[in-house]
Amino acid sequence: MTANDGWSVVASFGDRISAQALAGLLESEAMQCLVISNGPVPGLGTEFAVLVPGAQLRKAQFIRAQSTVSEEELTCLATGELQGGTGDH
Repeated sequence: MTANDGWSVVASFGDRISAQALAGLLESEAMQCLVISNGPVPGLGTEFAVLVPGAQLRKAQFIRAQSTVSEEELTCLATGELQGGTGDH
């Protein structure tokens, strides 16, 4: 699936946090990416897609496939907060 202006969809999610987590992972690898939503108004989206320039799609897919990052770590990348921590941070 290819989006406008030469951007390609790496993955789609039902929530913004998951999309932002993948975007954070790709950005940590110095990749340019965008998170877009199908919502007509911010906050009303039900699908969130992570896009990269078309020429970088294979690299992004490889990074995603090779990732050993847990869901908790992905959420931390997206939000900056650890889930289920002891509260001493």
